[in-house]
Amino acid sequence: MRWIRKHTGASTIIAVFAALLILVLVSYQTFGESNVLGRAAGRAIGWIQTPFAQAARFLDARFSAYVRANELVRENEELRTRVAELERELNESRLSDADLSDLKKLSEALNYADLGDDYERVTADVIGLDGSSGFNIFTINVGSRDGVSSDSVVIDGDGLIGRVMTVSENAAKVISIIDETNKVGFQVFRNLEWLGMLHGDGNGKLTGYMLDETAAVREGDRLVTSVIGGFYPPGITIGKVTSVEWTHDSPLKTVHVEAAVYFKSIRKVTVLL
Repeated sequence: MRWIRKHTGASTIIAVFAALLILVLVSYQTFGESNVLGRAAGRAIGWIQTPFAQAARFLDARFSAYVRANELVRENEELRTRVAELERELNESRLSDADLSDLKKLSEALNYADLGDDYERVTADVIGLDGSSGFNIFTINVGSRDGVSSDSVVIDGDGLIGRVMTVSENAAKVISIIDETNKVGFQVFRNLEWLGMLHGDGNGKLTGYMLDETAAVREGDRLVTSVIGGFYPPGITIGKVTSVEWTHDSPLKTVHVEAAVYFKSIRKVTVLL
């Protein structure tokens, strides 16, 4: 009794537990009987089971929600991964299409001139630009080990780009026809006897003059390379005449030309070896 008085809390818990245990044992023995004790036992069991059943349902709901949340997180991660993969595949597809288009244009460029079997060819990527002049001077990723040498001719699918200035083992620097220091001999495709010289005008286009003052060159005439100048094989497209000027002060007709190559977006080129 003294222990019970000192430990009233523990004593209460033990008493309640003992009472519940006795109630469960009695209920087990009398459960299902139709007498008063059996009915009371059934109610007691129901009273005891109810909070446990509610707790079990609560825990089951919480556990199910936790499991579902983890599944959603995993599914979201899988979806993000798949979206990233699809975006990468799409970008690769676009790049591949662009490369195929460039290569097709490069092959078509060889139809502009009857180069025959006199030249081997190597395809290159543009890997660097001269910071002061854009595509006036740029670098490609082929060099002497690929057969490229100084003054090798460079073209793309639209026509003449320029020539190699300097070359190392793995790279080469190209000077384009729109550079003011690069001169290109041309002939008028409509009449190949009409010859002239062109150079860059400093604004991304070309300007030059006719060697024959009687040549009836006109706006829209297509110009191709000639043997004048010694760098370029004849017949490669240069561009079209945008205007013709003639004054009494000069016996030569001045021509202004828009290059066939779009120099702001060169990606791939072909070098004639």
